[in-house]
Amino acid sequence: MSQFTYLFVYGTLMTTANHPISARLREESDLIGLGWIRARLYHIEDPEDPGQRYPGAVPSGYDNDRVHGEVYALSNGAEALIAAFDIYEACDPSRPEPHEFMRRRVPVTMDDNRVIDAISYLYSWDLSRATRVPSGRFNRHIPQTI
Repeated sequence: MSQFTYLFVYGTLMTTANHPISARLREESDLIGLGWIRARLYHIEDPEDPGQRYPGAVPSGYDNDRVHGEVYALSNGAEALIAAFDIYEACDPSRPEPHEFMRRRVPVTMDDNRVIDAISYLYSWDLSRATRVPSGRFNRHIPQTI
């Protein structure tokens, strides 16, 4: 198996976002369930396209801060899929650092309360132009343009 076993997604890669790149995720991996990570969810204003926004999760130390999402089991050969997501999330080696999103290992609490280790893309830039999503659920805030 690949070094990447599980992937936690909370935004445009979720099934509910119906984004073209999420279709690849569904084709090349298996949705195993819903879960949450200890983080805060924000709508980030796109610095390259004013008026457009996208989600970003930022780790939090507070127990009540939760970002909800989906967990996928990645199959053998997931390196190509992860490389495609790195490009999509603008954290591939061709991008200058610091990257806006960073791929990190996170503990995910599944709906059945077991905790699994997964990778996820977490936001790392300034939040001064961001709006917090207190529910931690992106699917309630999907702009019509996604």
